[in-house]
Amino acid sequence: MHYDVRVDHVAALPLASIRAATTQDKLGADIIRLLNVVWPVVRDQAEVQPGQNVVIYYGEAGGVLTIDVGVEVRGGFVPSGEVQLTASPAGEAATTVHFGDYSDLAGAYEALDQWCSAHDRIHEVAWEVYGDWEEDEAKRRTDVFFLLNPAR
Repeated sequence: MHYDVRVDHVAALPLASIRAATTQDKLGADIIRLLNVVWPVVRDQAEVQPGQNVVIYYGEAGGVLTIDVGVEVRGGFVPSGEVQLTASPAGEAATTVHFGDYSDLAGAYEALDQWCSAHDRIHEVAWEVYGDWEEDEAKRRTDVFFLLNPAR
């Protein structure tokens, strides 16, 4: 699959989210498990309008990934238990769109990594914004972002 990479200035999305530590082999299951905690809290707050699911990746150390898993929220979300009000990163970001199964996202990350190398840009935080669920895998959209450090 071909990925077009562009640079955008992105605004923060308010999120109801949970921070967690996971590993690559548990990542998919942990994302689903955490979303299953966040969504009931969001649904219980009638004034909140939910948006897209978002996962933020803060890096890996010793095989452990630090992630925020959440739901975009508008309209006065009140934190509850481990579900906190946070936000996605904001600023200059390299981004691309992936269509297909989530297990195939590696190609999008490779395209962004190659773009960063070619343009001498460094990133430390990545995130994914998931489009509405589609039964047809080819129609599943995931926007992938790398927050770029200032140009050197």
